[in-house]
Amino acid sequence: MIDASGPRGFLHRALHLGEAPHRWLPPTQGLYTHFEGVERWDRLWPSEQTPPYPVDDAAVHHVFPGGWIWVLRFNNGITSAGAALTDVSAANVGAAEGAAGWTRLLATLPSVADQFRHARATLPFVHAPRLAFRSARVAGATWALLPSAAGVIDPLLSTGFPLTLLGILRLVDVLEHTRPGAERETALADYERTTLVELDATERLVAALYATMHDPLLFKRLSLLYFAAASFSEAARRLGRPGLAPGFLLSAHTIFGPELATCASLAAAQPSGAARLALEERIDRAIEPFDTAGLLDPSRRHWYPVLAADLLESAAKLGATEDEVLALLERIGMLPAATKQQSTLAER
Repeated sequence: MIDASGPRGFLHRALHLGEAPHRWLPPTQGLYTHFEGVERWDRLWPSEQTPPYPVDDAAVHHVFPGGWIWVLRFNNGITSAGAALTDVSAANVGAAEGAAGWTRLLATLPSVADQFRHARATLPFVHAPRLAFRSARVAGATWALLPSAAGVIDPLLSTGFPLTLLGILRLVDVLEHTRPGAERETALADYERTTLVELDATERLVAALYATMHDPLLFKRLSLLYFAAASFSEAARRLGRPGLAPGFLLSAHTIFGPELATCASLAAAQPSGAARLALEERIDRAIEPFDTAGLLDPSRRHWYPVLAADLLESAAKLGATEDEVLALLERIGMLPAATKQQSTLAER
């Protein structure tokens, strides 16, 4: 039996699995609902530099000390928005009071309040007194929880999606390649260990991001560890080389995994002065061998478009030839017209 019913779901309750404490993440609460009439951020606060994509058509995050607000615009005029707050921040605004807590939170963030000045909630506010969750057990002899049912860290990096997709792939592999009995039990025990290790890696990074929300530059630098791991892993998988990217966030990679943990631990200590500069340099060194998206290019000014050229320049990092990367780009519809024409002429 595979449980896909979410945190504190069916098997968690039926088998009395219990909850495991979080080791690094501070306790957090949620406050959210759906709105209509939310202003577009790019109209209220146009950027001096033209973004590489329409900002409001992606997930907009407003980060501040003690929490963050998400703004997810649907294509029907409705916007999902809410906040993830540490217990201290939630208590300061009275998040448990719902709409009144939201109003008090916006009063502390004038620019965000402008975005919601004409907004109207279309559903009652939901207050989640505890966002994060970890099940004490993930699998047994004849059952398993999907990662989305095994643990929820925080929606900050939307890590639940890839964690669950990886879990599905692993459980399908277990069902297809093991026989019921001792062989399958061993495979499910390995699945449990992997799931817990990946939840640990996710929690460490997200906890470090919460610890640096007061320091925007370090927060952004730290977040690049996530984007480096995600973009490298996706490219490796699309090239048919999943072995290059072991574990979510490259957590099982012998080089990147330990560096991710160390950088997160150092950031959680909120360094300053020389220690802070040393951490920034260490993050850059950890990212460089896995940077397939121009993340360390200062000319981007923290805007990162998805460019075919970045992947082509990173072919060697992925153990691929330029021709293999060109074939990948063509398969996914990203091959620039000029490059495609040059490739066709070369073949002729």
